[in-house]
Amino acid sequence: MKQQLRLVIIGFLIQLTTMSFGRFTYTLILPDMMSSLGFTTTKMGILGMGIVLGYTVHSFLSGKLAHIIGAELTIKLSVFMISLSLFTLGYFSHFSILFVSMIALGAGAAGSYIPLISILNQHFDKKGRIFGIVLSGAGTGIVLCGYFIPMLLVLSETSGYRISWYALAVINFLVFLLSLIFLKPHKILEGDKEKEDRENSILHIFKTNTPLRITVIIYFLTGFSYIIYATFFGTYSVNEIGFSIRSTGMMWSLFGINSIFSGFIWGILSDKINKFNVAIILSGLVTLSIFIIIPFRLEIIFYASTFLFGFSYMGYIIVNASIISDEVSKKEMAKIYGVSTLIHGSGQVMSTALAGFLKDITNTFKVPLSLSFLIFFICVFLFLFLKKKAKNLF
Repeated sequence: MKQQLRLVIIGFLIQLTTMSFGRFTYTLILPDMMSSLGFTTTKMGILGMGIVLGYTVHSFLSGKLAHIIGAELTIKLSVFMISLSLFTLGYFSHFSILFVSMIALGAGAAGSYIPLISILNQHFDKKGRIFGIVLSGAGTGIVLCGYFIPMLLVLSETSGYRISWYALAVINFLVFLLSLIFLKPHKILEGDKEKEDRENSILHIFKTNTPLRITVIIYFLTGFSYIIYATFFGTYSVNEIGFSIRSTGMMWSLFGINSIFSGFIWGILSDKINKFNVAIILSGLVTLSIFIIIPFRLEIIFYASTFLFGFSYMGYIIVNASIISDEVSKKEMAKIYGVSTLIHGSGQVMSTALAGFLKDITNTFKVPLSLSFLIFFICVFLFLFLKKKAKNLF
């Protein structure tokens, strides 16, 4: 019991820094960084693509690395890499170096997440709610960043973004030190031998499991769609709509606040009722959250958008992880979930640079946001179709 509690606590802290700093803080720092460095929206989109590129590639590699050196060591190395990347983002100004740092930042986020999901899957039966508790660390980190990042940005007219990156690097390094102390090797639980043999081949799993195949296709589409909103919401709010940096930070903190408790709520629901019903509801809520900021310019609408987005998207990630964990052996979870996240991330890689390009040629973020909305709208119907396919499996 103490071992499980220690795992949940250190997992929560790791997600608090690595996932929020590595994936979601960029949207708050982007406007100031863009202005200070004189980069175009396309260049900032490419930097954002670097994060998802690193996350995507290492999503697959971290699962394999965890099999070789252990999940715990993989996580520790990834957390350290994030601190190093955050420091270099503040120290250097050359685009190529920043792009490499962004790749490393995304890779570190993946390497601290995928093996952690595998460890949790090995040690808990009620996986949905445990995933929700641990991953709420990311929401907590987003809330904290929503409050203190705007304060750091205004400390210097030209170097506010550098101060922000340095502060994040120090905080993440403290969590790295804690991981050295509290993240201990855990005994690998043996899976069902017959099932393990049957599911040993990744290609065989996807070939024989139609619902899983469709789920991963949807996961690809949602990755393509959500990253547009997550990356450019801050710039859209500040530069195009005209809201202040502080107001935008408060809006984004709502995303984080809801991510804290919503993951736990949706995790419990996914343990108790049909997971695909939950996924349909979540997809509909995300679709609505993106749509309402396209035609409307009211500040309250933007608050409602981040509220809904935070309330729903983190739940979707948890439900997806829970669905996949039901379909693979515990020993193979890191590898299979890594492949699924690789496919999810490939959609993000494609869309981030495309979204920046669409904004530059149309001079508005409404076009890429409309694309994001349309894809999520399609996913609602794909989940309805998937529910029929999977009704005898879940």
